[in-house]
Amino acid sequence: MLALRLTTIAVGAACLLAVADGAQARGPYDGSWTVSVFGRSGSCVGVNTAYNLQIVNNIVRYYGGDAQVSGRVGRGGGVVVRVVSSSGSGVGSGRLRGNVGSGSFRGHVQGGPCAGVWSARGGG
Repeated sequence: MLALRLTTIAVGAACLLAVADGAQARGPYDGSWTVSVFGRSGSCVGVNTAYNLQIVNNIVRYYGGDAQVSGRVGRGGGVVVRVVSSSGSGVGSGRLRGNVGSGSFRGHVQGGPCAGVWSARGGG
């Protein structure tokens, strides 16, 4: 269960990172975000959890320490993220609009393939 939790943390965080069109001094999505992750298939079916993240200069920051998160938020709010933890890895994508966002993720945990959706609320 811990391995699955760490992987969903990673995937959820990844969902807030995106393809960037270029760095900005302050991005329109900068601020605190709560990302809710909902496992829909594979080894994470029924896993529903939430994580607190920060976006700073269009880069997603996760201070939980149990996963490495990389990615960016693009000017139009497009998000693509990658998360790696000791229990697995995942990739998420979607879109932020104003102070909300949503998308999907897929990855692999110790129990096998995993996929689901995410939603986010927050911003500056």
